[in-house]
Amino acid sequence: MRFNPPPNWPPVPPGWAPPAGWQPDPSWPPPPPGWPLWVPAGKSGRRNGLILGAVGAVLLIAVGAVVTIAVTRDGPTAGPVGAPTTTTTAAALSDEDQIEKVVEQFQQAWNGQEFDNLRNLMCADMRADEQFSRANFAQMRDEMGQLDLSVTSIDVNGKTADTVIENDGKDPDDIAFSYENGQWKWCEL
Repeated sequence: MRFNPPPNWPPVPPGWAPPAGWQPDPSWPPPPPGWPLWVPAGKSGRRNGLILGAVGAVLLIAVGAVVTIAVTRDGPTAGPVGAPTTTTTAAALSDEDQIEKVVEQFQQAWNGQEFDNLRNLMCADMRADEQFSRANFAQMRDEMGQLDLSVTSIDVNGKTADTVIENDGKDPDDIAFSYENGQWKWCEL
């Protein structure tokens, strides 16, 4: 027979057996009702512990797999709160439709005197040009006034496009566009 201490008693060293006449510490709680203090020597809690450990490991792996699948599943990635999802929309539009959308956004930024928004629509070469500054934008905006743009033709050639744009239905102007980082960008003023 093997001594089987209750779960609410302090642990005993492996193989320890109480000596004859031993009594539990009076400060210890009573064993649970029906708890056997002596069990057959072959019956060990170690086997149960191994089974429980294996079940726990399998559950942990399953939870990890579910979390990994949920986190890495294809879909929009998290970005700043309120960030527009232009890449999802842009992928569904043709190159021509995307360029027309940039022209609309350019007109809105110009008319709203929103230099930062306008700058985000410009290609890298334009943003790097010293002439493209907040002060120059304000001066050009004051001289030209508001825009009413319409696209009359778009010729896409790979990662560049030549676009004819009219203001107020007249004065056609050739404007170059460049495809950068998955978006069409306005490349001249």
